[in-house]
Amino acid sequence: MDPTLLFLTAAGVTVLFMIFFWIYGTYNRMVDLEEETKNQWQNLEAQIAVKSQKIALVEDTDLVQVGLESNVYEMIVEARKLFAESSKSGNRSGMAQASGMMDSIMPKALAFAEDNPQLTSHHVLVEGLQQGIYAISKMASEVEEYNQSAKNYNTYIRMFPAVLVAKMMGFNKADYFDELSEEEVSSMFRREAQLGAFVESAKSEADIKAEETQDEVKAIEAEIELLEAKARLKEMKESLEE
Repeated sequence: MDPTLLFLTAAGVTVLFMIFFWIYGTYNRMVDLEEETKNQWQNLEAQIAVKSQKIALVEDTDLVQVGLESNVYEMIVEARKLFAESSKSGNRSGMAQASGMMDSIMPKALAFAEDNPQLTSHHVLVEGLQQGIYAISKMASEVEEYNQSAKNYNTYIRMFPAVLVAKMMGFNKADYFDELSEEEVSSMFRREAQLGAFVESAKSEADIKAEETQDEVKAIEAEIELLEAKARLKEMKESLEE
């Protein structure tokens, strides 16, 4: 066989193998980034679901009869309906919009409920809405994590030559959460500090006392661990001396 032809054949096979392994590695990297983005989104969806469940408590009480603005109640119903429909259809834009509506409504409903202790199941309502506020505060950081994952994924599938594999394999751009409903969630990150302050102010004396007790328990546990470590160290020293 002609040496030149043999060399060209071997070179061609080598190049094909290199292309194959490059496509293989690029595809797997895209799958990894896409899955990370999906997981982050599932975290967001779970937090929106928590908010929906907690704000649903308002529908079981007599807030409207005692003075809650009717438009607020209507927004609660609309937000929950929008989330349910969007979650079922996988419409992320709708879910983001519903989330933003809940974020704007829940503090108002909580403040109103706290000012009206005569409400039916007042304690359950206030506690549930407080949990919803915590979900809003927690979600602010998760939005940032999701958007960062989406950015990493989107950047990679647009880079050359990875974009060729993305187009061949059907990888599509991931939506950014704050771009899905700009009117409702554009201030999500700025809201985090405000919500944190609201959560602190909304805590009851029982909540504060429980947190102080937990801090004391942690301090005692840390002291016990230190004493146990000192005892083990003493035993080791004694055994070495023997």
